[in-house]
Amino acid sequence: MAPELDTSRPHMARIYDYFLDGQNHFAADRETADEILAANPAIRVTARENRAFLGRAVRYLAAEAGVRQFLDIGTGLPTTGNVHEVAQAAASTSHVVYVDNDHCKSGCSHARPTPGGHSA
Repeated sequence: MAPELDTSRPHMARIYDYFLDGQNHFAADRETADEILAANPAIRVTARENRAFLGRAVRYLAAEAGVRQFLDIGTGLPTTGNVHEVAQAAASTSHVVYVDNDHCKSGCSHARPTPGGHSA
């Protein structure tokens, strides 16, 4: 059984989600993220560029290189442009498996219903 979610303590995955303008964060995460942003204002751009690179890489692999199986290790929290969304938009037969050892992230389902249902 996974431990209870402690929203009073900041968590890096939720802080990253905040940098991406996601919805999976709480007051403690936002406060810490704002402190990080005060020290390094470019971190939000860096997080967004990192996410954009992930999308470009997955899109290329699915559309151009013919890859149909993806393993996302250390998945983070669900947000827009998840691996399965990008891969299946480029090639509907793509299969994606998400793996994370952090209960905060692995408890969130990335496997949203998709036409082919090829996510886990």
